[in-house]
Amino acid sequence: MIAIGSNIKKYRKQRKITQEQLAEVLGVSDQAVSRWENGSTYPDIELLPTIALYFGVTLDEMMGMEAIKDESDIEDILSRRKELRNSGEVVKSYKMLREAVKRYPNNYELILALISDLQFANSEGDETWHKNLLEAEGLIDRVLNECTDPEQCKKATIAKMWNCLWLERRDEAAAIAETLPSMDDCRESYLLNIYTGEKFRSYCRDYFEDLYFEMNMAIESYSDKFCEDETLTNRERIAILGKGIALTELIFDGNPAMHSWNIMWNHNYIAKLACAEGDTELALTHLEAARDAAVKIDTLPDEVPYTSVLMRGKTYRLADNAKNYTGTEREALLSFMMHKRFDIIRETERFRNVEKSLRGE
Repeated sequence: MIAIGSNIKKYRKQRKITQEQLAEVLGVSDQAVSRWENGSTYPDIELLPTIALYFGVTLDEMMGMEAIKDESDIEDILSRRKELRNSGEVVKSYKMLREAVKRYPNNYELILALISDLQFANSEGDETWHKNLLEAEGLIDRVLNECTDPEQCKKATIAKMWNCLWLERRDEAAAIAETLPSMDDCRESYLLNIYTGEKFRSYCRDYFEDLYFEMNMAIESYSDKFCEDETLTNRERIAILGKGIALTELIFDGNPAMHSWNIMWNHNYIAKLACAEGDTELALTHLEAARDAAVKIDTLPDEVPYTSVLMRGKTYRLADNAKNYTGTEREALLSFMMHKRFDIIRETERFRNVEKSLRGE
């Protein structure tokens, strides 16, 4: 009966009747209805079916139990989504969320989660992902047109920016991004000067990790690992990717937990670029380092405390991880090594040893 008073008031106003009129229908005093609506008393239990019948609702709806059930159901959906994303089943996740949004069409948290998963599932292939992005676009516009919550609208705006980028509407994406706060004008830069004590240290650790993630993304993009920028040489690309590896070591002091993923892929691309340069020794050295990182990721325990001086106090939790593929990192690396660029070292003993160890032989 938590919400019964507010529900009586809501249904009364929907009927466009006064407290006095409702009191007359129910055979009670005006003051009784007023007390119900302000939450100071409840109607007699024998009167509840009559009130529900009058308003044309169920007893559960009258007592607020439907809202409680809905809230619990939504929590279960989001919890299941986290489990699916953690195991790489992002396609199952967005299919589940599609059905959830049909049941709760005005729940913008679920809609934003569906948008995120549709965008995240980019391992399905170009055609399917393109359809997903178009579906996400309609949902994004719906949030921006209907939702009044500033935080949810901000998330939708950022989702719109990414959608425009992936749909090759770069000018539109840039126009949206240019409306967002600059790094110099964000809350993080201010809170660093406001918080104190343990709250300050905890906040700094989170901020360091966020900055590391953004910096590593910038380095990876700047490296032009797919060789689209003719102004960069392969040696320059290798040097830039090496900065990403060095940054990870600098921040995490050799214990990066899941951030070993960045190390693995940087080593992968360096090995590939080294093959293009004919530098087989460099290629094999980095391929072996990529293997070591892949093994480390696949054998991580459920929780890993960071030990570096910057990150000490934070813990990596496997349950918080999300990925858009179901295989292991060792399987991903083996697949990557099938690229013809590696033919120059494929028949070497060291290459074969990497393959064997990745297969668990």
